[in-house]
Amino acid sequence: MINSGDYRSQIKIYELVPSKNENGFPSDPEKKLVLSTYAKVKTTSGFTLIQNASDFEKAYTNFTIRYPNTSITRDMIIEYNNKTYTIEYLNNVDEANIELEIQAKLVVK
Repeated sequence: MINSGDYRSQIKIYELVPSKNENGFPSDPEKKLVLSTYAKVKTTSGFTLIQNASDFEKAYTNFTIRYPNTSITRDMIIEYNNKTYTIEYLNNVDEANIELEIQAKLVVK
């Protein structure tokens, strides 16, 4: 049974669409909103990273959402809490089409 109260953090998922400037040259991709939804957010703790002998650059954030009607792919980005994340891994939990777990990494510029 899913507790709907777990989904309390709003996230937005964007597709990056190639674009051109006024001279016809490629420019930065434009963001096209694919899905705005609520998610359960879980970050990897520092203790877990040390326990698994991982470096801190491999810290991921897990976003769990209700399974969407829209197709989500790894080349999309997530915006949450004024931060941008790249999608590293998608998991249809228990292949039940009820929840989608998205493992994402923070984009640091």
